[in-house]
Parts: sequence; C-alpha cells; structure tokens
Amino acid sequence: MNKSKSPVIIAVIGALVTMILIIVVINSNSSKKEGKKAPVTQKNVTQTLEDCLKSIKVTNAEKVKGTVDYSDKSAANLPNINTKYPLTVEGTGDVDIEIFSTSEKAGKNNNGWLNEVAEEFNKQGNRLSNGKSMSVSVRSIASGASCDYITNNVYIPQAYTPSNELFGELAVENGAKLKLEAESLVSNVAGIAISRTAASTLKSKYGNVSFETIVDAVVSGELQMGYTYPYTSATGLNFLVNALQHFDGSDMLSSAAIEKFQQLQKGIPFVCYTTDQMVNAMQSGTLQAGVVEYQAYTNSPVLKGGYDFVPFGYKHSNPLYSVGELTPDQQQTLSAFLNYALSDGPQAHAKEYGFDPDNSFSYNTSKLNGSDIISAQRLWKEEKDSGTPTVALFIADVSGSMGGDPLARLKESLLQASKNIKPDNYVGLLSYSDNVSLELPISQFTLEQQSYFAGAVERMRTGGNTATYDALLVGVDLINQYKQTVPDAKAMIFLLSDGQCNEGYDYKTAADIVDYYGIPIYTIGYNEDIESLKDLSSINEAVYIDADNDDVVYELAALFNAQM
Repeated sequence: MNKSKSPVIIAVIGALVTMILIIVVINSNSSKKEGKKAPVTQKNVTQTLEDCLKSIKVTNAEKVKGTVDYSDKSAANLPNINTKYPLTVEGTGDVDIEIFSTSEKAGKNNNGWLNEVAEEFNKQGNRLSNGKSMSVSVRSIASGASCDYITNNVYIPQAYTPSNELFGELAVENGAKLKLEAESLVSNVAGIAISRTAASTLKSKYGNVSFETIVDAVVSGELQMGYTYPYTSATGLNFLVNALQHFDGSDMLSSAAIEKFQQLQKGIPFVCYTTDQMVNAMQSGTLQAGVVEYQAYTNSPVLKGGYDFVPFGYKHSNPLYSVGELTPDQQQTLSAFLNYALSDGPQAHAKEYGFDPDNSFSYNTSKLNGSDIISAQRLWKEEKDSGTPTVALFIADVSGSMGGDPLARLKESLLQASKNIKPDNYVGLLSYSDNVSLELPISQFTLEQQSYFAGAVERMRTGGNTATYDALLVGVDLINQYKQTVPDAKAMIFLLSDGQCNEGYDYKTAADIVDYYGIPIYTIGYNEDIESLKDLSSINEAVYIDADNDDVVYELAALFNAQM
C-alpha cells in the first residue's frame, strides 16, 4: 500500500463510519419516538379517560330550586364603555365630536383609516366661526354593540358610522334618534371568501360562482361555510337577510323561506362569534367559505392566496349618522370633519388600505326597515340550530381567588346569560376548586331545569386551588354519557376560570381527550388573559373570551345567544 495515501483512506473511512453512526442514531431515535406514540383509538382514549376519572373526586350536590328571573336587564349589563371600548383617538378641542366606528375603520395598521383622518383633522387647529377650537374623538366598537349602547341610552356619542345602513335602521326602530349625514364615509363590500377548489367545483355544476349558487350549494349539502353573529356583525346580518330574501323574494319570513333557512343551517357547522374565529376555521380546513369584507380580504395574504372573493348584498358604504340633538357648534364641527374625510387626500389614503374596491357588482337595493331586520334576527335565534338541540355543560371555577366580587359577577353572568338558552336544549353545571362538584346533572332546559340551574348557581361558594383539567375531564365524560340519550345533538362546553390550573391533571392530558372527542370548548378567562384557555378553545374551533368583572355578564349573554 502507498503510505502517502494511507491518511486519506483512513480519513475517508472515518468519515463514512461517522455518517453511518449518525444515520443509525437518527433512525434509532426516530424508532423510539414512533414506538412511544401509540395510535389514537377509541379504546386508548376511553381507557385513558376512565383511568383519569378514577383519581378525580366528584361530589354530587343536592338539587335545589331557585327563582327564575325573566326581567330584561340588558341595558344594565352593558360593560363600562371606557374600559371595554377605549377611545382610539381622543380630541381636546373646545367642541369635540365623538364617533362610534367599526374596527375595520378604527382599528390598527391597515384598519386605522378613520383614526388617522381624525388625528390629521385635529392637528389642523380648525376653529368655529365663534373662535372655539374643533376636534374629533373616535371609539372602535362593533356595529351591533354601538346600537346596544345608543338604543338603551347607556352612552350616546354625537355620531355613529356602522358598516352598512342595516344597523342604522335597526337603531331607529329601537328608538334611537339618528340623522343620516352622509350615505358613504368610505366604500367597502361584503362578500364570501370561497376556496378556489370549492369555487371550481361550484362553477362546474352551476355555471358560475355567485352568492346565490354558494347559498344553494350549502342548502344542498355540497359546501360548508360560516358567517358571523348577526346581532353584532354587520356582515353577518347582511348575509342573513340576503339569504332569506333569496329563499323568498316577496316574503323573507314565509314558511318556504324558513324551511330553506333550516336546510341552510345544516351546512353551517357553527356561526362564528368573531371574524377571527371564522378565518381560523377556514385556514384549518373546517370551512370552505366564510363571509368577510373586501377590505379585510385584500389585506389578508392567506385569504387572497387561496380564496376567491364573491360580493353580495347591501352596500357596506359606512354611512355616517349624527345621534340625538346636536348643538349648532357640534353640527358645524361634524360637518367640517365630514368635508375633510371626504376630500381627495383621505379618500386616496382609504384606497391604499383596501377600501373603495373597483367592481361592477349590482348591490341589493330593496328597502328593509328596522322591524324587518328585528324579525330576521328573531327568526335566526329560533331556527339557527335547524331543529338540532344542543347538549351544553357549564364549568365554573370557584377556587379561592374567585371570592368576593368575581363570584358575584360570575353568578350574575350565568343567570342573565341563561335567559338566552332555548328550552329545547340540554344543560348541566359543574363547579370546581380542589375537587369537582356536579351542581346540576344535564337535562332538558325546561322551566323546572331553569329553576334548578338558578338554585345551583346561587349556592356556589369559593375556596381551594384550581383543578381545571380535572373538571374538564369530568365534563367530557358527562357530555359523552348524555349524548347517548340524544345522539344527534350538538355538544359544547363553556369553561370559565380566573387562573392557571395548579391542581390535578395537566393541559396535555385534557387536550388530547378533547381533541379526540371533538367537543368545542368555549373558554372565558376571567380577570386574566390565560394562554392555555386560548389553546383549549382553538382545538375544536370554539372561541376564547377575555372578560372581567365589568363585562362578563354582557360577554356571556352574547356568547350564549350565538351558540345556544
């Protein structure tokens, strides 16, 4: 052998041996990982749940009847507006106009057009003819929530700009004094974002992809889509009334329209509490289509990259109303601001943010008054489940940190929100601290069950640690057992907690079981932003709500109304 080549050969052999060893180690580790991951089966999950339940102490509380309160306290339950919906722009002029605005105009970044216009207006140092300085304040708040504050006389701004005129008509019908100052502050379009794969399939069958063909495809079970809560979302309300008009153009509340609407709802896995929830469901593949405004669609790389935008319904022209009786100074200030907002500079800036889309879509021009809209919302509430009942379990954290005002507000929120539960649904209640207490077994929400529910809520007391996932595992088991009685029912759990779990089983154990059974877990982080609860809600397309003492009653009422 040539000695000069020996070091090279040895080096090559060494390198080969090293590579082989690395590959062996990788394959060995991979095999170990695969070996540890047993296939998920009904038997595995059931056995795991059974094993967990054996170590969880559950107390069965005695059923006690309470008083069912039917009074309407919706106005009193509205949260403090400055805490829940702080000003996004605060004017400091001698005469200041406050405007309620939707979030796509008064949010952040590409959604902050109206904020920027108001700030620029305020910087100009404009003055009235009498020398007083003018300014504008902006408050970002959903169309429906704005309507609630105004019509209940809880908080009255000087101006209101919902996404479309539907909520303006609704507010007037409910007693608000509105004057239309401008039909359009900035242009937008409501639409359905539909995956390009689903759009191609629809085009092959129906010849085109339109609002009507999409709705027909959902009715016939060929497409699953989502839309937003029509009590607070202008886009969701727009979809609702246009679907009903499509079903019967002469009477959107006819028996034929109602029958079609029930069929439609069977193709709607859930009505989304927020637009974010719907977009997340679309990204995960749960939904093939969902309602969205064009400005949000064009600013979303995910939607623009994989979905077509199909416009529909009434104009989202963002009308501007004055509210109540403005003083001459206030009216002059509002007019000055409106003239500035409609000038070339601000309008060109709006286009940069995706407003004022260039399309030839023919909008719905049929007139809807406020009473029609209220009737459509009531129909939605009564028929949204398409005859399918819901089995729901409420799980309440009564650990020591919930003592005092938090528990009082929790009780109030459950009692007030339960008024939104239809009697054909099935409801039960768990509470937990160190251990778990079955306060009320699941049963149909008849008047008697409502009375037992009220009694169970009233007797809850606080103390101990926070065994959140113990309670959740017990809840999953109760839901699964009761589903055998009503197998076609939808199942859901509402979990309210004010802190991280510090007792019992961990998140991973509970999450795997929740994931397998597919039960949506709606979570409420009470006086605390809790990441684990957010993660829990994301498993099966539910929502997480960050609530506090001030707004928990309002938030739960809206959530129950949307889902129950």
